[in-house]
Amino acid sequence: MALLNFAGYRALPQSYRHKERGAVAGRLSSWQKTILEFIGTLLVLMGISVGILTLRFALVLMHQVML
Repeated sequence: MALLNFAGYRALPQSYRHKERGAVAGRLSSWQKTILEFIGTLLVLMGISVGILTLRFALVLMHQVML
């Protein structure tokens, strides 16, 4: 079983946390981040819908072949 040693770790102040973020993330405003998240969500939903349509097409095709 692994031993956990938390004695060497400490919480970082708020100012150090912001420096660890990426350069682009620091320059974007809140509405730009919102738009990027919305576009990402749409891409994920479109990918899921294409997968569902592909599965439906395959099932219909197999049903037609078996008749």
